[in-house]
Amino acid sequence: MKAETKIAMKRKCPRGLWRAMVSCYRKILYLKYKLIMTFSTDEETPLYCPCCGLRVKTFVEGDYKGLPEFYDLSLFENIRQDILCPACGSLPRHRILADWCGSHKELLTSKDILYFAPERGMTTWMKKNKIRYKTADLFDDRADLKLDIQDTGLENDSYDVIICNHVLEHVTDYMKALREVKRILRPDGIFICSFPINPDIDLVDEDPSVTTEAERLKRYGQSDHVRLFGINAGRFMENAGFDVTTINGEDAPYDTVPVTGPCAYDINRLYLCRIRQE
Repeated sequence: MKAETKIAMKRKCPRGLWRAMVSCYRKILYLKYKLIMTFSTDEETPLYCPCCGLRVKTFVEGDYKGLPEFYDLSLFENIRQDILCPACGSLPRHRILADWCGSHKELLTSKDILYFAPERGMTTWMKKNKIRYKTADLFDDRADLKLDIQDTGLENDSYDVIICNHVLEHVTDYMKALREVKRILRPDGIFICSFPINPDIDLVDEDPSVTTEAERLKRYGQSDHVRLFGINAGRFMENAGFDVTTINGEDAPYDTVPVTGPCAYDINRLYLCRIRQE
């Protein structure tokens, strides 16, 4: 299905019906690619998705270029676009995280996990690996908890693991959000987060006077972003009281490639943070 057709259908369909259709379609795709993998060699299906556990011949393009009112399409030029798993829809950053989690299951097993704005690829991996978790979102009615990451109302030291990918570029005060995460994270817990990164920025680019969707699209590359983080963004998490370790996409196995894209800001670097012990 062409991206334009899919986008038009999504806009016209009631939300509940669209979600049901997508869920059904994903199940059919999974069975299709599971069957293909079963009767194919690794040479015939050279790419691997750790999120759904399937090998595929190729990854596929997303719908990004069909949404010029939402994305700055110039950021997608000369960037590889065949980056989605055709079975589960995972992006490179999801596969990078799933691969890392697969090697560090001891940090997730039998832990209390809170996942802000969960991505389908990662929840697929967690369910497949029997990792229990709770989801949180301020706007998605499917989430277990309706929470604002800047002020959750949860008790201190509530969770062992907190995951928050591509959220901090949307919130009003990202440092307040980090302080809140630190408050509800147990002292020996871990916080995993990521966000779009502009390699030409050092730390962060934000301007409270940029308020319209058109202005944000031009300044930050996406109409609902309120800032862009830079190549040394790990420093602001250190300033919030975390010890930070970088999970680099380039370190992921070769068969999960590509590890960047589809946007110039998708460097796909994740940060593993632990509360600094004074």
